[in-house]
Amino acid sequence: MQAEAIKVQGLVKLAHEISNRKSQCCAILIDLSGIPGIHNRVLFRAFVSFVEERCLDHALHAHPLARNVIVVILPHAEEAAVLHRLTELNHFLLQQRHGTIALNRFHLDTEVREFIAFATRLMEQAPAPPVHRSIQTIDPAPPDIASLDSLIGVERSIGQADLSMQMRSQTIWDLQKDQPPVAFAEELWVSMTAVEKITGQDLHDDAWMLGRSTDLADKRLLSFLVKEIPLTDSRKIRRFIGLTPGNVAGSDFHRLIGELSAPQLRDLAVELTLLDWRMDPQAGQEIAAMLRRHGISLVLSCLRADDLPHLTRDDIESAQYLKLDASAQPVEQLAAGLKSLSGPLLARTILGHCDSDEQIAAGILCGLRLFQGAGLTRFLDSPDLVEKLLGRGAALHTVGAIRTAHKD
Repeated sequence: MQAEAIKVQGLVKLAHEISNRKSQCCAILIDLSGIPGIHNRVLFRAFVSFVEERCLDHALHAHPLARNVIVVILPHAEEAAVLHRLTELNHFLLQQRHGTIALNRFHLDTEVREFIAFATRLMEQAPAPPVHRSIQTIDPAPPDIASLDSLIGVERSIGQADLSMQMRSQTIWDLQKDQPPVAFAEELWVSMTAVEKITGQDLHDDAWMLGRSTDLADKRLLSFLVKEIPLTDSRKIRRFIGLTPGNVAGSDFHRLIGELSAPQLRDLAVELTLLDWRMDPQAGQEIAAMLRRHGISLVLSCLRADDLPHLTRDDIESAQYLKLDASAQPVEQLAAGLKSLSGPLLARTILGHCDSDEQIAAGILCGLRLFQGAGLTRFLDSPDLVEKLLGRGAALHTVGAIRTAHKD
């Protein structure tokens, strides 16, 4: 409520400043509540970016005001053009049976009191969802209105589908010399291939659609975990989930935090790609601090071998685990990169996407313990190879380890 009061005060101050300057400005309130699925923040952000990119001039911005409501303050000279574009968007939504948007316009030189009263009432009745970050997530705008139309369809399909049909999991193995292989953790994700089948769209051919669909899938994963983890407390297994910074900082992730016990949070690890981590260093550090407060591990993923020499002190100290992509370079280059890691870092490094015995062998020979990938089941089902690389003590227990992991 304090943050909401500050927002109201800021709005009142801005409106009065415009009125006192006798500026020829108006405020347009754009209410998206009539669009089914708009409660999904991925879809909401897509609409906001579309309005900014396609309906407003570049110097103008749309600001969240209340739940599903944004406000634009603009000169009278641009009012007619902006209203025309918004009306065209509304007409398209109605044609496609995607609902409707409501528009309310106030001339701030003559209707400032009415605007403040109307906006304040909206903020009190339907406050905007809390933002658990100092950085605002800004999604790229849809390339065109057809992309926005497709995203609405994808959101609807993902939201209505049986999530169990979209979920995938894979074991992360702890392999040590002369020790039984141990299921160290499992990674959970929503299969984009399954999403493509559900939606009938080839998402990988459209970078914008793939990014937004991944965000939608992440939100579904978080919703699944809110319901699933409390029911499986007895398993005591670590869970790795890959998310975007926006979803880590969003309300769905914080709802998950609120549902889990402290021990369950300690068994949770969040993967951010190295690219996402470095895109905004300040936001990355804020996310790392938030995860640390709750006992959640941070994993920097999608690393290549040639990234290892360039890891910064902040990278190494912020992350509890590093995950290399074994398939991202030849085995020789992979082995050379692993040899540059110190002992403590080796214990925190996961070799992911292990598809071949050669990749697994390179990791073992360099001192790695943690492995993930489709090739692990085949490797562990080859006692002679396991004995050669890990010793007889490990080879004797591979079948039991695989059965236990599959049972879980």
